[in-house]
Amino acid sequence: MLVIRLQTPNDTEPAWAVLTNKPADWQHGSWETLLPAARGQDIVLLIPSREVLLTQTSVNTRNQRQLQQAVPFALEDSIADDLDHQHIVWQTRADSTQVDVAIIRRDRLRVWVNALQMHQLRANSVLPDVFALPWEAASLTLWQQGETIWLRTGELSGYASSPAALPLLLDSLTAGKTEALPLRLYSDQTETWAADARFALLPETQAEQLLPSSLQPALKLNLLNGLQDENRANFREHWQRWRVAASLAAVTALLAVGIYGVESYRLQQQLDAVDAQNIALFNELFPNVSDVDPRSLKNRLASELVRIKGQNSTSGNSTSPLPQLAAVAAAMQTAGGLTVEDIRAQTGTLTVNLQAPNQQAIETLRATLETALGNPVELQSSRTADSVKATLTLGGQS
Repeated sequence: MLVIRLQTPNDTEPAWAVLTNKPADWQHGSWETLLPAARGQDIVLLIPSREVLLTQTSVNTRNQRQLQQAVPFALEDSIADDLDHQHIVWQTRADSTQVDVAIIRRDRLRVWVNALQMHQLRANSVLPDVFALPWEAASLTLWQQGETIWLRTGELSGYASSPAALPLLLDSLTAGKTEALPLRLYSDQTETWAADARFALLPETQAEQLLPSSLQPALKLNLLNGLQDENRANFREHWQRWRVAASLAAVTALLAVGIYGVESYRLQQQLDAVDAQNIALFNELFPNVSDVDPRSLKNRLASELVRIKGQNSTSGNSTSPLPQLAAVAAAMQTAGGLTVEDIRAQTGTLTVNLQAPNQQAIETLRATLETALGNPVELQSSRTADSVKATLTLGGQS
């Protein structure tokens, strides 16, 4: 396994050791140097012990479901922070009601997990770094480096302390002891310990080594235990809280989609009906036109109207009797004494039946019309006792 030790979540110079069944040397360097060692390895992340509270409590049960409720309740009075914000793991002891407990703020644990994920690494276990210290039964292990002190008091217990608080911790550990307590010591201030008769000092000579026997037992207090279950429980809790609102939102969305679909269908039906009516009307107006697309009906109607208008214009120019009528009216005013009995127009020909006092008036009218129209005018006349009846046929255009 690969053991990585970080001082801060953004530590740029991690320490690591590849641990097998033999002691492993700690290495120090950059992440670029560390990452190749992570291939194919289970990863144990050691975080500062100041982030984790290691304690014990007594619970008279071994049922895991009951422990899940009893352990937080037993610790409630000894934890200043809100228990709802804490992540708690525990390990029972054989033939004892004592339970070893590790407590860390849930948000801080996620920060440390994310610190590895930033480097594409996933921790299998997270432990406080006090468990890197070697330990033997009936003895203590104390390491002191500058202003930081680690004290391991048992297989699953220990502290991180400052020099100011250390005397009180040592007094509590040695209270009632009549013999010197074995103390495995690594310190840059050895002389201050030499005169303390409460301890039998065992100098640590392999401080840069990690022992399998130091770390393996502590894996039982893996801080990741139960974290996924808590995430699922939080999700269920939030879901229960918002389930009604989410259900109403989903129903509203479905109703909106359904109403939109029904309305779209209804509008499409109406549009189809209007299209059918328009096509029927178009076919009535233009029975000889087929293959009409409703979408292009407007353009098709415009083109048909233009076509008809053109035909009417051509037809009007060739058959309209108006020019002939105008010429007849003007000529009759010039001739005088003429009476129109009948006018007929058909296929471009205008026939005028009239009566005149004499033949000369008829001839004058005829000459005037031929001059005005530029076409010959056919004349038929007959004399009566006191007048002349004539029929003029005009077939030309002005």
